[in-house]
Amino acid sequence: MKKRRKQTQRKLKRSIIVFLSTLLALFIIGFIGLKITENGTYTVYDIKAQEQYGTYNHFIFAKWKMHSLEENENIVISNQNGKIVALHNAIVNFNAKEVTENTSYVVDGTNEDGYLNGSYGTDGLYIETSNDGSKVLFMMSGVKAWVSIEDIQLFYYDDYLQSYYYVNNGSLIHAILIDADSAQYQTLAIGEAPDFLKENTTYFSYDGNWFYTDMDQLSSDVLNDVHDNAINSEAYFNFYQYVPHRSLTNLDDSDYNEYLSSVGISATANAYPCADTESVLYENGSIFTEVQDQTYINATMMFAVALNESGYGQSQYAIENHNLFGHAAYDSNPDNANSYDSLDDCVYQHAYNFLQQGYANPEDERYHGSWFGNKASGINVQYASDPYWGEKAASFYYSLDNGKDLNEIQIITQKLKNDLNVYDEVDGSVLYSYEKGDIISFVYTNSDNGWYQIMSEAPVKDGKIDINSTYTKDSVGYIQASDLNQ
Repeated sequence: MKKRRKQTQRKLKRSIIVFLSTLLALFIIGFIGLKITENGTYTVYDIKAQEQYGTYNHFIFAKWKMHSLEENENIVISNQNGKIVALHNAIVNFNAKEVTENTSYVVDGTNEDGYLNGSYGTDGLYIETSNDGSKVLFMMSGVKAWVSIEDIQLFYYDDYLQSYYYVNNGSLIHAILIDADSAQYQTLAIGEAPDFLKENTTYFSYDGNWFYTDMDQLSSDVLNDVHDNAINSEAYFNFYQYVPHRSLTNLDDSDYNEYLSSVGISATANAYPCADTESVLYENGSIFTEVQDQTYINATMMFAVALNESGYGQSQYAIENHNLFGHAAYDSNPDNANSYDSLDDCVYQHAYNFLQQGYANPEDERYHGSWFGNKASGINVQYASDPYWGEKAASFYYSLDNGKDLNEIQIITQKLKNDLNVYDEVDGSVLYSYEKGDIISFVYTNSDNGWYQIMSEAPVKDGKIDINSTYTKDSVGYIQASDLNQ
């Protein structure tokens, strides 16, 4: 009995030693793991009262502490360099670089690369900071994306100016913050104001689709991916920003000269620099109309882009290079701009090579829709670093149009709740597709038995997309009404 009892005691001792050794090993592994995963020094403190709540070597722990103190909106997290990397109710300042430098980002959910230039639009909405403290999730010009913390600054929106919308004389105006220090804004009339927006009211929106009168409610809705507190019950899509290039304008050459005359231009420019009253676009509207006849690309939309990109047709590149659209005039090297033999050549190359072969080609990596759009969809996604390039082009289109295209061109624009196929015919073959969550816009031409006939984004030949073919009025596609959010 004694021998058996001693054996039992030895086994118990061994078990205790093994257990304690395992605990020690786990502790050592955990300690080493924590040490090797340290990613900086982060201090949680009240920025108003300057009261500290702890310092951590892992951002995730600092983040947990900050969120445990959510009742105090003055809580921030700073890193070892004193830079604020997380806070409540914040604005992302993108105007932290030279005008020649763009800021890269990665789109949330798709990991697609994107870029913008903060000199053309300063503020985005702060959503959250990544768990390693290295990136910030923001929304700006419709896109929700991650940007390096080193490329931006964070400010409380109560302490920092913001872009905003308002209604004036029936027009929707976007006041875009360019420089917070000097309170410099650029104001754009981008289209007719929707009925749910009223004059003498300031509205906030970072996608141009959902509008708020309270920044806290906007921030909460974006964080939770809802629109419960928005002024509008359905997403708003501005016609001039979302009409596809595959549409025919109702304007003629005289409308273009009439607009130029309204801004003081009354003669054709022949040399750079030109007089304020001169432009290479004056008396040249017929070029755009002729190219529309050749390519089925909306002439007024091209004219609007030319106005925006060439400074009303008065830029050096427009006059000396015949480059109306800023082709290859990169922010880092604008003198890289393409040269063309003539304005005719430039407009045709823009319609055929840049649009039909690229930005309006569903099989091209640059394609996000042939409308002007913003940084979430449309040509603006990759064509320009200016996050509001799409709105600026839309603003020129709105000024040119005087309601002509608005009243005649019918479009369907939605953010998809389901995947969507475009077919060559009813119950036919798939021409191209969109995914759930994409914003789509089509020129609508007819409907029958649960199907919509639309203008295809690219030429159709033998039941397939063929970008080398001539686009005609018969380049149509078909979508099932049941695939839309109706």
